[in-house]
Amino acid sequence: MRIRLERLGPGHAEEILTGQDEALAREIIGRPWDRERLEEFLARCARWREDGPVVEFAALEEGSGRLLGGGGLNRLAPGLGPGQVALTYWLLPGVRGRGLGAPLAAALVERARGLPSEHGTTLQEAVLLIAPDNTASQTVARTLGARPTGALVPHPADGTRRAQRWVLDLRAR
Repeated sequence: MRIRLERLGPGHAEEILTGQDEALAREIIGRPWDRERLEEFLARCARWREDGPVVEFAALEEGSGRLLGGGGLNRLAPGLGPGQVALTYWLLPGVRGRGLGAPLAAALVERARGLPSEHGTTLQEAVLLIAPDNTASQTVARTLGARPTGALVPHPADGTRRAQRWVLDLRAR
C-alpha cells in the first residue's frame, strides 16, 4: 500500500471522527475529538502554509484516497533548539499493524528535509516525543534511525504524563 501526503483540512473530519479510538485520542490531544473542536482545528490546519512553521498532513492510500493517518512538522514546538523540528505521526486503528507507520513517518521526514530552519538554513534534527508505553511508535522511530536521548519531558497531549525525547539526524540518509 502506497501513501500520499496532503495538507490536513476540513475534508478529513468525518474519517477522523469515525476512525478514532482511545489510543489515538490519548496520544494526539489526550481525549477523543468532538466534532466542534476537530472542525476548528482542521480549519486552522487548512490556513497553514505547507512550508510554514507548523503544518499537519493527512496520509492517504494512493489510489483510493482513504485516510490512513497523518502527522505534522512543527518548528515552533516547545523545547526545540535551532535547526530542529518536532515530528509527529499517527495511524487510524483500522490500518495499524500493517507496516504503514514507517512509510508514513519516512514521508514526513522527507518533507522535513525540504524545509528551512528558522534561520533559513537546512533543518538538522527531528525531535519525536513518544510515550514510554508506545512500543509501536518507538519501533517506527528506530526504523527511521531515531534514537532516544534518555530525557523524559511532559507529553504534548497531556502534561500529567511523560514522553521520551527521541532525535533523528535529518542530514543522514
